[in-house]
Parts: sequence; structure tokens; C-alpha cells
Amino acid sequence: MISTSKVQFVPGITIWKQIVDDLQARIDSGELVENQKLPGEADLAKAYGVNRHTMRRALQELAAMGKVRIQHGRGSFVAKHVFDYELVERPRFSEWVKKYNKPGNNDILEAAILNLAELPELARIQQYGVFPEYPQVAMIKTLGRVGEEPISIARHLFFGEALLALVEDLHAGRGITESLRQHGVHDYTRMRSTISAAMSGPQERDLLKVEKGEIVFVCENVNVDMTGVGIEFSTVIYPSSRVRLVYEPG
Repeated sequence: MISTSKVQFVPGITIWKQIVDDLQARIDSGELVENQKLPGEADLAKAYGVNRHTMRRALQELAAMGKVRIQHGRGSFVAKHVFDYELVERPRFSEWVKKYNKPGNNDILEAAILNLAELPELARIQQYGVFPEYPQVAMIKTLGRVGEEPISIARHLFFGEALLALVEDLHAGRGITESLRQHGVHDYTRMRSTISAAMSGPQERDLLKVEKGEIVFVCENVNVDMTGVGIEFSTVIYPSSRVRLVYEPG
């Protein structure tokens, strides 16, 4: 049972919010660890001296925050750490992970030159009207990690004759951003991102270490250079249990 002897409810603040703050602090401090099963709703309500409706409201809020996952018929568990991925104008994986004070890595799973006409994404790519129609593209598949946690599988397609050299560069150990700069792309921005949800498949479960039946986010991105020419079309898959996609206007 969770000890609540040090919890002192403050008048004027909603009780369920104070319970949320208390449980969140215990999770963030490591007192309650990842995947730990919490006591049942009735037991928690008794421990905090509140009714079950108040306790249920607190657990629902923690679930919405990504701190707790509720599995009907099984109970409530401390969720895995959730990373907020911000859909900013300049998408840079290395900049994103810095705020978590953990090393970020993009493992190269595959790098190859593909024929444009054979791409399964071709119809979606052509609808944007910004990509060069060179007959080949550079395809880079990556597994993104924050620390030891896998947080994304990405399929990057780079357009234009000069960017075919990315494949050779990556095989030689250079990074994507470094290679882009060497071939004339010093800056690029996000033109559009489209997000959908799907059931995880065998590959996602293997690479992202998620359970069967877990939902993943599928984010298609169009990135353009400073003249508006499309340089990259990417499809990135994020585990919903570990990543939240965040957009803040302005």
C-alpha cells in the first residue's frame, strides 16, 4: 500500500488535483517505478481518505498526462517515460533530445538509392508539387533513441541528384545533417506534417519494444529548403506509450 501519511490537503485546491500532484511527484522521484502496479482504486481512495469518484478522477488525469496507464480488468500501472516531440518549423532530432539530458542517437538501419517510380509513397509525394522529379532518391531508414529507449522508426526520402550522395556518406559514418550541409543544404524547414494512428505491426514491436496491440503514431513530413524546393519526405513512427506529439502555435 502507498503511504499517504505525509499528504496534507490544502484548503481551496481541488482534492483530486492534489492527489495527482502527489502521485506525479512519487513517479518523478522514482519512488513509484516504471510498470509498477498501483493499488486498486478502492484501496487508493481509502489510503487518501477520499471517495472512489475523486480517486478515479485523479487516475484519469494521470493517464491523460501519460504518467499512468489504465488497463481495464487489470488495474493501473506506472507508465513508461513519455517524451514530448514538438512539431516545430525546423525539425532537428539532436536539438529535441537535448532537453532530456540524455544522449540522442539515430541508428542507421538501411541506406540505399531507390527508383522514384517504384516508391509506394509516390502518389502522396506528387500531390505536394514541391519535389524535384529526378528518377532516383536516397532512402535512409533510422531508429531514433533517447538514451537507451527507442522512440522512433523513420523512413527518410531525399530528393535531387546531389543528395543521392547521402547514401555513400552514411555508409562512411557521416551523419545526415553533416552530409546535407556538404551537399548544399544548410537549412530546411517543415512545410507540412500529417499525423495518423495505426496498430503496431511486428516490425514496430521488435524495434520499438512495444506490446502487441499498442497504437503507434504515423507522422508524414514534407521538408523544404529555403527556396521552397522539397528535399525530404519522411514517414516517422512513434510509440504512443512513449511519445506525445506537441504543437504550440507561434
